[in-house]
Parts: sequence; structure tokens; C-alpha cells
Amino acid sequence: MSKYQIALDVGATKILGGLIVDNKIIKKTKRNTLAKNKKERIIANIKNTIHELWLPGVKEIGIGLAGQIDFHTGEIISTTNFNHKFTHINLKEILQHEFKIPVLVDNDVKCLGLAENNYGIGKNYKNFIALTVGTGIGGALIFNHELYRGQDNLAGEFGHMCICGKWIGPAPLCGCGKKYCWETLASGRAWQKIAKKHSSSMADKIIIPNLVIGLYNLASIFNPQSFILGGGLLDHPKMLENIKKEFYLHTHTGVYRKIKFHKPALSDNAILLGSLIKK
Repeated sequence: MSKYQIALDVGATKILGGLIVDNKIIKKTKRNTLAKNKKERIIANIKNTIHELWLPGVKEIGIGLAGQIDFHTGEIISTTNFNHKFTHINLKEILQHEFKIPVLVDNDVKCLGLAENNYGIGKNYKNFIALTVGTGIGGALIFNHELYRGQDNLAGEFGHMCICGKWIGPAPLCGCGKKYCWETLASGRAWQKIAKKHSSSMADKIIIPNLVIGLYNLASIFNPQSFILGGGLLDHPKMLENIKKEFYLHTHTGVYRKIKFHKPALSDNAILLGSLIKK
């Protein structure tokens, strides 16, 4: 007998929810996260998304959330693009108390990496790096078809590595409190800031080289077979093609031209499906 599952992709901009049966999403819903609101409002939005998808017979809930997560306990440790008080919240306990079923909580991009590794384009690569380039930049490292989490599940927080990139005017301050974080100079939000003030072509000229600086750093450190790039910035026309061209053009190490670039094969279903993979 098939069992229903509910999965949520909770980003700083939107919450995407799905009702799932046998790894097939049979219903979806979306709402604004309102991430800068009080934590009670954010949690209410998460609960309301689940209620909207609820059916008798739901056995499990999976949450992929844009932040630093203790996936063992389900605690949200920190979230740089949410309200600064949306930290040290045990989302797993809160939702299990509300819905009386098991809940899994993990970082959203780790969920994406797991899903692509198990069901998507990642099946073709033993070693790859998954990234989402949206409000911020998050990452997941897959080595030998296994997710590498690091000591505290924080491996892959690439958005907060510092780069010396292009910008117009003073460098923006990151939610973590630093300047020159990769995500402040190369994310979808960074692109929108430049495009709004100048033009989309100017945003491309600044953001794509900044993004490639970070990708080259990751290639130098991890030597992956592939980058799987998702997130709102990659929805722009020819963005992946332009990133790939810029990367190949400026790499001085010929072997890096073998690195393959892909969008997630599972599209916006990746985080939903990955949130339910047993850790």
C-alpha cells in the first residue's frame, strides 16, 4: 500500500510544498516565506503549507530549509537570509507535535545533492558539487556517491567564502556580518541589485565573473567531475551556458575543462524529494 508523504522546500523567498506518493509528486503548492517576519509567522507559514497538502494517511514530512541545520535533532542553528531571530529553533519537534508523524529536517541544498545523486543527473558522477544560486548560495559535496557533511553538517557553506570580485560602489554586507562573501557578489539577489540600478546586461558582466571565481576555487580544492547548478539565477536565459563559457575561458588548468555543467535533472522537485531520503 502506497503511503503519502509531504515535503517542503523552505527558502528565504518562497516555500514550495509537495504531496508525494512513491517518489512522485502528485500535488504542489507555493507561498511566500516572509523570511524577515517574526519567527512565529515563518513557522505558521510552514505549518499552513503542510495543512494545505494534508490528506488522511500522510506518514512522514520532509523539510529542506535554507540554513545551517542539525539534521540529527532537526534544530535550525542559523539562517543568514531570514529574520535574525530565526535561529536555535527545533523545527522537527514543533512539527512532530503539530502533526503527530515523523519529520526529517535538513539543509535544502544537501537535500538537492542527495536527490540528484539518487535519482537525477548525479547518478552519472561519483564526485560532484551541487549549488543553488538564488537569494544566497548554498552547496552540497558528493564524494563517491555519498554526501560529505563535515564535522557539524556545515560542509558546503560556500556562499560565505570570501572572494575579491567586481562590484559597483561599496561591497554589500552579508547576513553573516562580513563583506566580500561570495553570495553577496554572485547570487541571484546580487544580480537583481545590479540589474535594478543599471541593466540586466551590466548585471551579467559583473555577476557571472564573480560566480566563476568561486567555481574555480571549488574546482581547485575538490576537483569535481561536475557542477550541478540550480536556483533562481539559473532560470535566466542562457545563464548556464554563459557561466560555463566564462569558466572554460579563464581556467588555466586544462583538466578543469573536463568538468561538466548541468542544471538539476529534477528541477524544483529535487529539494522536495531529497528531504525525504533517510540520512
